[in-house]
Amino acid sequence: MRSSAIVLAVHSVRRMRGVLIGIALVVGGFQFLLTQVAAFLLRRGGFGLISSFIPDFMQNVAGPSMLAFTSFAGVVAFGYFHPMVIATHVGLAIAIATEPAAEVETRFADLALARAVARHEVITRTLLVLVWSELVMLLVMMLSTWTGLACCTPSDTPRPGAATIRSLAILLGAIAFCWGGIALAVAARVRRRATASGGVAVAALAAFLIDYLARVWDPAKPVARFSPFHYFEPMSLVAGGQLQGRDVGVMLVVGLAGTAAGYLIFARRDL
Repeated sequence: MRSSAIVLAVHSVRRMRGVLIGIALVVGGFQFLLTQVAAFLLRRGGFGLISSFIPDFMQNVAGPSMLAFTSFAGVVAFGYFHPMVIATHVGLAIAIATEPAAEVETRFADLALARAVARHEVITRTLLVLVWSELVMLLVMMLSTWTGLACCTPSDTPRPGAATIRSLAILLGAIAFCWGGIALAVAARVRRRATASGGVAVAALAAFLIDYLARVWDPAKPVARFSPFHYFEPMSLVAGGQLQGRDVGVMLVVGLAGTAAGYLIFARRDL
């Protein structure tokens, strides 16, 4: 007999399969096209021209988004830290993680728990869908990157290695899981999905902007340390650095803490 959590997970994936397929096609297509943009700029000699026109101050203000366009590898990797791509992954994680609140609001939770379904299985279902969906999106992006590099870019061009692409995907997945865990904790407590998703989305936006301000404004730096985005630093990887396990660990710990809180809160709440 299949676990109730798996049955619920399959039901959730079927319900949102259109959105998942659409997002996968968009982020995968964007990542493939970025390899073509990088090849185009390389042929036109655009990288040196771009970097020479960007003052240091503007590079600090713009952060990774601006610095990405100063190298072939940066443009190829841009899809893993483009603000809209980050927002898409975090937004999808929040949408999935707040499903328990939606089921309480629509009374679907009453119907499910009237059967032989334990409360912890509802949270386990959400966790399974969250992790599975994020893995699928990251795999689609990585395959699109490698396909674009293999088929349509000069073979002698210095390009980001497979380890760099994997590390960028791990960073992106970690920040998405971090906010998904936070959203799950909130969704386990409130009765309306809009309250949970809206509140966490505003918190994510504030944390993102605080991290950007801290790049050029010293008073914001102490506060920025509490932002999960402070530990999301992709450009060091593009520049040839190693993935920092501490940074990934902080994001994963926050996500796991939120998930654990979700289990405890949902088990004790009054439905």
